[in-house]
Amino acid sequence: MTNTSHYSTELACALNGYRALMVPDSGIQHSQHWQNLWMQDIPRASKIRLMDESCTDWVKWRNSIIASLISIDEPVVLIAEGFGALAAASVAAEYPGKVIAVFIVDPANPDQFDLRKKLPKKALPMVTKVVIRKEYEVEASIKIAALAAHLGADFSRLHSEDTNDSAADYWPEGIQALKLVVNKVERKAEEITQARTKKVLAYLRAMKNVNAIKQLGYQPT
Repeated sequence: MTNTSHYSTELACALNGYRALMVPDSGIQHSQHWQNLWMQDIPRASKIRLMDESCTDWVKWRNSIIASLISIDEPVVLIAEGFGALAAASVAAEYPGKVIAVFIVDPANPDQFDLRKKLPKKALPMVTKVVIRKEYEVEASIKIAALAAHLGADFSRLHSEDTNDSAADYWPEGIQALKLVVNKVERKAEEITQARTKKVLAYLRAMKNVNAIKQLGYQPT
């Protein structure tokens, strides 16, 4: 039996200092649900607040996510599941300055709730990952893959191992996928920083050349 402390440590390091906001599926989660376990071990992780998590009121879910984002004065990684994943994607499209990554697990079928037209019209501008954790029929899996493509997201099937090992509740495959998402965020940030540095250096070189031309008595065009 695997020691659960190993996965607790993995989760504690997975976000590498970024804030995580959990967006659950509609319905009641049991205490050993992977999101609840993750929230316990990811430092400073929080969960959206809803009076009734069993409801599927689109406006209430979106407002709850937005309120949570506004209350966190740092970049946020959204970790969302089911119906909540659809609302999370919708909000992320509108708050690219707040949401730096979206980790979507088993998203609900938007057609089931007549939400197709309310989803983002184009790919999300931040790092996005869509994961299938449950066992689905082929048709349902194809629909989730199509949703991932619509959102411009990476897509993976990461089924939980069917085992009595309590560590499996932590969904270790998902932890590794989350770590890769955060690593991709950091690489993207580094690339942006490097691009900005190159622009600044190019500007300074240009200014130096202009000054040199002026010293020769010419007016640059």
